[in-house]
Amino acid sequence: MASFPSTICYLWVLSLLCSCLWFEFGAAYSAGAPVTSCSSMKPDHGSPSNNPSPFESLPSQTEIFSNESVILTIQSSTSKTFKGFLIMGFDAATDSVIGTFKVDLSQGQSQTLKCFDTYDTAATHRSSTGKKSVTIEWIPPADFEGVVIFKTTFAESKSTYWDKKISPEVKITRSDTAVSSTIDPLLTTEKPAAPNVYEECGISKGCIATPSGCINLKTCSMMTTYQKSDEDYLQLEIYGQITGDEYVAVGFSTDRKMGDDSVVECVNNRNTLKAYPSFNTLDKSNARIESQQLPGFNLTSSAFIDGFIHCKFQYPIRYTVNGIDFDLSQPHYLLMASGPTGDYNIQEHSTEESSSSSLTITTALNIQYFTEASRVLKQLHGSFMVIAWLMAASVGMLMPRYMKKTWVGKKFMKKDLWFVCHQGLMVLAWTLTMIGFIIIFIDVDGWVSESVSENPHPLIGCITTVLAFIQPFMALMRPMPNAPNRYIFNWAHMLVGYSAHILAITCIFLAVEMEEAELPYETYWILTAHICCYVGAHLLLTYLANRNNKNPGAVSKEGPPKDDKGSSLRKGILAGYVCVVVGLGIAVIAFIAGA
Repeated sequence: MASFPSTICYLWVLSLLCSCLWFEFGAAYSAGAPVTSCSSMKPDHGSPSNNPSPFESLPSQTEIFSNESVILTIQSSTSKTFKGFLIMGFDAATDSVIGTFKVDLSQGQSQTLKCFDTYDTAATHRSSTGKKSVTIEWIPPADFEGVVIFKTTFAESKSTYWDKKISPEVKITRSDTAVSSTIDPLLTTEKPAAPNVYEECGISKGCIATPSGCINLKTCSMMTTYQKSDEDYLQLEIYGQITGDEYVAVGFSTDRKMGDDSVVECVNNRNTLKAYPSFNTLDKSNARIESQQLPGFNLTSSAFIDGFIHCKFQYPIRYTVNGIDFDLSQPHYLLMASGPTGDYNIQEHSTEESSSSSLTITTALNIQYFTEASRVLKQLHGSFMVIAWLMAASVGMLMPRYMKKTWVGKKFMKKDLWFVCHQGLMVLAWTLTMIGFIIIFIDVDGWVSESVSENPHPLIGCITTVLAFIQPFMALMRPMPNAPNRYIFNWAHMLVGYSAHILAITCIFLAVEMEEAELPYETYWILTAHICCYVGAHLLLTYLANRNNKNPGAVSKEGPPKDDKGSSLRKGILAGYVCVVVGLGIAVIAFIAGA
């Protein structure tokens, strides 16, 4: 019979398996449909149901103009709820994907998806909670005329879904209404001509853009231009690719990080173009400010043509915002971002860029390009945690459990070999965990702004780090092996260690869902294989230990101590296990390095 501690250990291992597999399975719908589902509109799990769908998507109108939008209600027609969905708009004549979606992120039910390299062409769920109804907005392409249908895939559970259910048709008539461009108090009603923002770059004005080399090719996705008008004012241009109600903004900062920055926004909201001055606070929020705080700030022209927004305006060189003096004749970093906008403020950016060095934009007339933010610290953080918990800890925690009667009598620096292996691996795991914890805080500049419900990874990571941190100090205070209270240490050391391990593996699973990680879906399967290997090794070694307890064999009373029965098999299992977990860990690190 297995001892009681063996049973507890077994239950902890099963908890690890269940919790991690829950996240793997939940990933099928908890964070929304992956981009890989755009073509088929089918999830990577389960099979389509042959029963009539209890869910439907209904447009608020069946006829609209091309400069209007339609509200779609994704709902259940019965008492059932759906956990996930994916919806796209299609031209009924060509069956091509058209239009863009707009969602209210504050409701936490839906989000847009970038399908076919175009932002917001699809909408999907944001959480796995059961839903009776979700409302989203769809915006047709400019000047489109024809019939649109919406195809929706509904996931009731991991195993049951209905794919490509078609909505009632929506007829769209081309609108002849011109798009207006406004900023209080300036208002223009003529449809603007396409601006040549690339003209005079590097000659009479400075230009900074992305991606690299795009100015000569005239293929930039975002760009800011600047030139000095007189001693008091600059002429600035903001240019960028957007979809629907979105913005492009430029900020002036004393460093490459967001906080205490002066910002100017070029916004398309409800087919109206506006420009606003605003300010990034230290807590990484953004608030618009009154135009009066920037004397001379004036929008001179704006346009939204072929998916690109352009704002040209006069901007003061010296001004004060929120008690901070800005003098753009001194070097500043330029930060550019784009993302969704609301009626009263811009929302969190989906794209961001920063200049590699500070610029004096009153005198700089050269061409420069934004440099992509370095991912080295994020990649180091992920790699260190994989080495620490998928490799070192996963092997090190087997040693005291199953290898005490292996390599009997063999010592290194007067310590049993199994203990040296255990201690060395766990010290490695501890060291990498602490380093990884520190560098990710440096990279994100403190705590993240997301709530725990949106992203539990940081909180669970902190708990894991605290548990890992106290482990070696507990070990230093352990009583002698024969001490009467030794069992208290054994239990505490085991519970804290297994808790940290379970949380660490869970945290790695959660990281795959994070947009910043940029990890492929296949990472889930590698992590699942690791869990299966870990549990399998525990079960097999536990079985061998229990068999030896029932049949201990003859005990030699003479000569040096020998390995327990079955030590060769245990060594073989350990060697195979090490090869597998190291190989799987290297595969995950390769994904991290390639992200």
